[in-house]
This record gives sequence, C-alpha cells and structure tokens, in this order.
Amino acid sequence: MRRLTALAAVAVLAGCGSRPTVATGLAVRVDTSPFRVALLENGKTLVAEDAGARLRYQLAASGEQHRLTRVTKVSGDLYTVATDEPGRHALVTVEPTPTGVRIHARLVPAAGVQQVYDAFGASPGDHFLGGGERTGPVDLRGQVLSVKVSESCAYAPVPFFMSSAGWGAWLENVQVSALAFPGSPGGGGCRSGDEPQCAFPPLRDRVEVCVRGADLTEDLYAGDFPRVLADYEAAAGRPRVPPLAELALVQWRGRTVFTGPGDLLEDVRRFRAAGVPIGWVLLDDVWQDCMGTLRFDRSRFPDPAGLVRRVHALGVRFMLWISPKVVCHEGYPADARLGPADDATLDLRRPAVAAEFERRLRALAALGIDGVKGDRGDETDVEPYGEALPNGYPVRYARDVVAALPRGSAILFRAAFSGSQAVLPGIWAGDQTGDWAGLQAAIRSGLSAGASGFPTWGSDVGGYDSAGLTAEVFARWAQLGAVSPVLEVGGGGPNATPWTLGPEAMAALRAAAVLHYELVPYFQGLLARGLPVLEPLAYAYPDDPGAWRADLELVVGPDLVAAPVAGAGTTPSVYLPAGRWVDLFTGAVVAGGGPSFIRATPLMSFPLYVRDGAVLPFNLRTARDSWWGVDELEHPGRAGYLATSGATLDLRGQPRAVQLFVPAPRPPRRVTLGGRSVPWTWNAGPLPGVVVRLHGPTVRGRIALAG
Repeated sequence: MRRLTALAAVAVLAGCGSRPTVATGLAVRVDTSPFRVALLENGKTLVAEDAGARLRYQLAASGEQHRLTRVTKVSGDLYTVATDEPGRHALVTVEPTPTGVRIHARLVPAAGVQQVYDAFGASPGDHFLGGGERTGPVDLRGQVLSVKVSESCAYAPVPFFMSSAGWGAWLENVQVSALAFPGSPGGGGCRSGDEPQCAFPPLRDRVEVCVRGADLTEDLYAGDFPRVLADYEAAAGRPRVPPLAELALVQWRGRTVFTGPGDLLEDVRRFRAAGVPIGWVLLDDVWQDCMGTLRFDRSRFPDPAGLVRRVHALGVRFMLWISPKVVCHEGYPADARLGPADDATLDLRRPAVAAEFERRLRALAALGIDGVKGDRGDETDVEPYGEALPNGYPVRYARDVVAALPRGSAILFRAAFSGSQAVLPGIWAGDQTGDWAGLQAAIRSGLSAGASGFPTWGSDVGGYDSAGLTAEVFARWAQLGAVSPVLEVGGGGPNATPWTLGPEAMAALRAAAVLHYELVPYFQGLLARGLPVLEPLAYAYPDDPGAWRADLELVVGPDLVAAPVAGAGTTPSVYLPAGRWVDLFTGAVVAGGGPSFIRATPLMSFPLYVRDGAVLPFNLRTARDSWWGVDELEHPGRAGYLATSGATLDLRGQPRAVQLFVPAPRPPRRVTLGGRSVPWTWNAGPLPGVVVRLHGPTVRGRIALAG
C-alpha cells in the first residue's frame, strides 16, 4: 500500500552569485506495509528510507533495538505505526514542504526509549558535506560524527548534511545526536563525557542518523549543494550579517605572553610601524580578578575605561574575552553552577542567573568595549543535566551575550550549534597547534563550517598552542587568514608578537593582511546576500572527482579558488576545475580541468585564482597612490573592483570615484572599455596588473587589454 503526495514546484532564478536549484516536481511516497518514506523528483526516487534499517529505536535497559512495522491508522499527514515490541507504537507525521518533506516520529509510550534511528539509501559514488565545523576530511563519506558540542570532539557540530546525489537532511532535534555515512566502520565516533552514545553498525550502502530520546524530527531537502544549504538556513535560521568592523584584523596575546596593559598599545604601534593594517586589539582571559566575576583585576588594570579610551585614541577598536565559566560565583544564586566546582559553567537556563550575567556584560559594555570574543560554552559536560543541554547551551549563551551588548557589536564565538548562525555574527576555529597539522585542521574547519551554515569564520593565525611556531608556518597561515572573513593574529607563542619571528614573517603578514583588506568588500557583499564565503572545492564542482580529492583547497565566493600552502616548501600541488583561471600573483591565464600541477610559490605569495570573466568588489591598495588608507575598510565616495581582461562590466549606482584592477602578466599596449581607450597605470606587484580610474555612477562595457 502506498500514499503519494505531490508538492508544489519551486522555481528559483539563477544568476551570478545566486543559488541554483533542481527542487522541482517533488512528491512524497509513503509505503504503509512496511512503513517507509521516500522523496521523489519528477517521478523518480531521490532518496528513500533504507528498506532494512528504516526507523527503529533502542531501549535503555537492555540495549535491544526494535523497528517500526506497518501503518495501523492514517489521519491526514499523521500515521499510527506499529512496532515489533508489544505495547509500543509510533506516531509519525509526514509533512510535505516546498523544499522536500518533514518527518516527525514519536514513540508511545516514551518511557525506556534511549534513542531513535533512521537510515537512507546511498550509492557507491555519493559524497557528503556538512556536519558542522570539523577538523577531519571534508567529505563525510566513511565517517561517524557525534553531534554534541564539546571541546574534545567538535566546537560547532550541526546535525545537517548534504549529498552529492541531490538531497540533504537536518535533524531538528537539539538532543545529542550522531550521523554515520557509507564506508564508516561503525561505533559512536568521537566520545565526550561518560553518557551512552548513539552507535552504528559498519555501513556500506546507507546513511544513518540517531537522536537521543524517544522522538526524532528530520527535514529532507531536494537540490544541489547551494540549494540544500540555503533551505537548511531558511529553516534553522539565516546567518546574521556581521558588522563591517568585524572583518578588520584582530591582534591579541595569550596569557603566556601577556605582560600588562601596555601590550595592547605596543601591539598597535608595532603593526603600524610595519605597515600591517589593524582594526582591533583583543584583551584575552587575563583581565578578571577571578574567573566568572566579569570584573577587572584592578591590581593589574587600575583604569579599564582609561585603557579603552587610549586604544580608541589610536583609531583601534577594543575587544574583550569573555566566557560563562565560573570559579568565583559571588552575586549569583547559590546553585548557579553546572558541573564540578573547578570546571563549572553558569546555568543560564535560570532567569536569575542569565539576568545577572547580562547585567555584568552591560557594565563592561559601558566602559566602551566594542566587541567580545566568547570562549568556552563547550568545556563542561552538561549532558548529565539534560540530553538537549550540550547543544542548546551555546545558543542560549550567545543569546544572552547578544542581548546584553549594544547593537552592532562585533561578536565571535567558539562554541555553536544549529541556530547559532542566526544569533552570532561570527565564529572562530578554536584551538589548533602551531604547526602544519594545525594549519590543515584550520583549513578543514573553515571548509566544513562554510558547508554547515557558518559563513563568517576565521582562525588564529599561527594557532593557539604555538610555542614552537616557525616563520614559515606563520606566513602560510596568514595567507589562509587573507581569504577568511575573520582575520585574527595571536596565540600562546610568537604569533602573539609576530615581529619576533623575523622580518620575513612580518612582511608575509603585511602582504596577507593587505590582501584581506582588499577582499573585504567582496566578503561584505557575499555575507550581506547570505552567501557562503569559504566552501570546499567540491561544493562548487560536485561532479569533478579532482575537486573531492583537493580537500585543502577553497572556493572563496563564486569567483575565487585558493590553495593555501599547507606543508613545508614552496612548490605545492594545485588542482583547478575546468575553465580558465587567472593567477592573481602572476597575471597568467591558466586552463583548469587537467591534472594537478606544481606551482612555484615563494613565501610572499600563494596559489590564488580568479575565474576568467569575473567582476568582483576589490579595493586594490598596493598601488603607489592607493586610494585606501592602511587601516581603512572602506572610503566614502570610492569603490573598487577586480575584473579580468575581457570581462563585461555593468556597474550601476556607483560613487563618483571607481577604480578597476585588471590582473595581467606584463604592461599592455592599450586598455579599452567598451571599445574606447582609457588611461591606465601599471601596478608591478605583489599583484601585477592594470589600474584604471573612472567616474560613476555607471561603468559599463567590456574591459580589454591589448598586447
């Protein structure tokens, strides 16, 4: 017996930077004996619950698993389904949506049910993205992911994934959950805490999901990667657009290299002397008189407001490290802590505790603090207090912080979950080691975060545990920071005082930071439109096997491909997808779609390519007469763009002053726009090319370099 429900077709126009879609002609099929749900597209099965491992559940007392069997009653979208356990049935709602189908299964009675599973068929060639910010391989195939916010496993996991077969899924449950993909060895994946885990058998040809508790809610989406990601964000919360200032460079020192308040002023002077743009100084976790008071240690910081004013007088913003960890809890209710006394976190579920936490944050904001770096929210195992608390806690923590700070404050968090992206204007990658392995972990963190709905992301250049950091690793990490929306420089080693790494490291930092500032208008435009900034190469080119193998390369918006140097040496292997690409550091046009190739990459450059024919916002500031100041993110009355030779411009609503940068390997004989010669100057490097300055409000025509 089957029941078929048609869905309304969804049409979305595709254009430059838009989200393509294939989610048309959808229908839901429900088989009633045995009970099984499938999502169809144009009459063909797109994804279906696995015939042998579909909806099932596990008992807490015995560990036995039981299955849903046949439908005994149908009332609209609600199905009453028998199980193979006497005395228990399931109520399952199968609700068609414009983007796919929502399935909600609840066991009745719920008592004794430890977790609920579902499984979906997959083919040998299917690949998967998502799962939250992770440091492992970007393709989830072969992996088991524990979805529990924790310092030891994942700072920002989400129960969401996308398949290259044209579908995706999101578990709406906040409870601790897990995902397992074809080729995985079974088990529960990374463990955090002593509580029972969701565990899976070895998998060959299916995806499995598991949620702790007696109910499971899952959305299935149809479409390619961009469409599915957009649909997930529409349901879980669209990413919050960060304030422009959050894209400026943040400098900080960890406690092991912090000597006193004067460090903040010294760092600004050092960066300015080296020509490195700087927008923020961050005061790390050395400022409190006792962890949890959110009160300055007056013996070390006698005049906090005066320190903030001195930083502001230098034209730099002030960011403060905060956390919900509490050792000294005076002023809070007696039972305000969760966890052991030496590793406790505030119980922000309690209104009185949250109100006092917010009051203290408002007092800090009154000193002139411009933003905060919200650490922790993931260190204390709070699962003993509720299966939904580990994943719900960082979202609650974020809401309290946002509620307490002035509108427009910069906020970066380490811990996050589904929904955090709608509250927080940004996350950072947490703690990595200051070596090549740490850099690779940071790259994969940025890629997986971008494929999971966290577009505003960055990492600490050089890592956190960075006492042994070398100048080479620091320089290459800075280049990752150049193409990341958030650029932080600091840690527990010489990256906190990068001038101690030598002049070559500082020169590389300056080049990377300048490039980051040049790209800021591009980042800003993508974030304002709700589009991802960093994504795996396979996100944009899912049918290209080479893109899946190149899992340390990034697409940066729709028009750039970056291949950060993630190992020792200056001759990395680069893979480019099909098409023509322009090497920004040489101006040369390179054909993609062939095998990987070796590209010589001195320390001051890295493989960065722009799609031929692209036009993107770009404030070139390496020219001798740069229109933008060293620390400026924007300049009133001026706009800049990067366009490849042969690209067609259609720029409207521009300010009077518009600058075009056209990459080229050598000076041309002639530059034309719309067939007419225009004056130009040559920019020798580090990005070679032509600079053309025009007047708005409209700039139209084909830009071409001759000779």
